[in-house]
Amino acid sequence: MSKQLVELSSLRRFAYISSLTALAVVLRFFEIPYPFAPFLKYDISGVPLALLALGSVKYALMAIPAYYLVPVALGSDAIGMAMKVVAEASTFTPLSLLAKRVEKGVWTAAAAILCRSIIMMVLNLLVTPYWGLMAGWFKTYEAALKYTLAILPHVFIFNSTIALIVCTLAISTFKAVKSYIPAVK
Repeated sequence: MSKQLVELSSLRRFAYISSLTALAVVLRFFEIPYPFAPFLKYDISGVPLALLALGSVKYALMAIPAYYLVPVALGSDAIGMAMKVVAEASTFTPLSLLAKRVEKGVWTAAAAILCRSIIMMVLNLLVTPYWGLMAGWFKTYEAALKYTLAILPHVFIFNSTIALIVCTLAISTFKAVKSYIPAVK
């Protein structure tokens, strides 16, 4: 392959990764609160990350630092954003790894939805009581844990629904544009 073709391929890859990363960061700020736990917010920033991952998990992992740092630099909560990164990674990783091995997109999406929902329930169980104490919402750890246990079903429903949205949009978009995605090097 000539040097010019390699450079063009690298430039296309860079443009693909950076544009979808920028889109993910922007979409992160368009949120709709989940009514039963308003600190949980729907956004579709996971779709561009999932598109990157469907091209290559490596692409999505390259986007994560900017996806985390830009919102935090603009005032987003660092702990909440870290949890958002884990949530999106626990969606796009199984989605992309299974999409290459499983014919039916419904099984791939189901695995990604289940993976995100379980991981985020466990993470919320570990983080939310301490976050509630730090924020001054609760006076004791026991009260914070009791609240966390009460909202875990909503955490599961919230993560299941947003993962369903992300998977559906990412898979359908990927099928439409996959011929334009630069190859993994």
